[in-house]
Amino acid sequence: MRLGSSRRVAFTLIELLVVIAIIAILIGLLLPAVQKIREAANRMKCTNNLKQLGLGLHNYESANQVFPPGYIANNSTFNGVSDTSEASWCYFILPYLEQDSLFNTVDYVAARAANGFGSASTGTLTIRSTRIPMMSCPSDDPNAIMGFGGFCVRGNYNANGGIGPQIMPSTSNGLDQVVQGVFYNVSKTRMADITDGTSNTAFMSEVINPKGDDMRGIRYYPEGPIYQHNNTPNSGVDQVRINYCINDPMAPCTGTYTAWNTRSVIITARSRHTGGVNVLMGDGGVRFAKNSVSLSVWKALATPQAQAGESTDTSF
Repeated sequence: MRLGSSRRVAFTLIELLVVIAIIAILIGLLLPAVQKIREAANRMKCTNNLKQLGLGLHNYESANQVFPPGYIANNSTFNGVSDTSEASWCYFILPYLEQDSLFNTVDYVAARAANGFGSASTGTLTIRSTRIPMMSCPSDDPNAIMGFGGFCVRGNYNANGGIGPQIMPSTSNGLDQVVQGVFYNVSKTRMADITDGTSNTAFMSEVINPKGDDMRGIRYYPEGPIYQHNNTPNSGVDQVRINYCINDPMAPCTGTYTAWNTRSVIITARSRHTGGVNVLMGDGGVRFAKNSVSLSVWKALATPQAQAGESTDTSF
């Protein structure tokens, strides 16, 4: 007589729950690793972007014997000519980033005569609304593109203006920072002016673009493309124009002025990388500045020439 067998043809509920639990644990273990790999790739891309911008700055210097101006205030004289353009380094560097076609959309003679970058001029509309991927960090919000009332495109790499606040110069070619950095109003910094050494002087660092109508990081207007060394990376509260300050948990701000002629700007180096920011040095190298860097060292990196009482230790 053949006995019947009790073959099992399916999983029990308990076994299914155990399998699901194991899969959930594995996913939980894998996700942080995947996120770390993604962030490492983003940080590497960010580093490469800064290196390309550094190459553009040095190519500009080779062609002109000076680095580009940080920006042009609307009461300035630049290259011996009255200039109200309010253009920034982001415009002047374009031909050295293989962006000649974008650069050539602007009639600069007309722009400098009629506040071309500080007004809703159709002559600068194309450049003000065109995003350049090289100027954006992949770790930041890819949707935070326009700012300042939709007036201008934004980016994540700002030039070192020094120690602020950045103010509106009271006279033509007047000073605009408490301590001037490398890039400021109508600056023409020469390589020979950087007596601290290019490897000890910051040229650029990162800023966060908060999602919404914020000014920080706008490319082609004086109040957005410059940063200051008043605060160590990812610390303090930024000072920006009232109505264009969007508080982000990683980029807090307060509105401290209402118009161009009362500006008092402090934009701090910030990023969404873990623990610090990338910094482009004057020698073209990119270093990672940790949030824990001392304020004295951070301020010393801002100045191309040694200041009284300045830290001589620029290691970070």
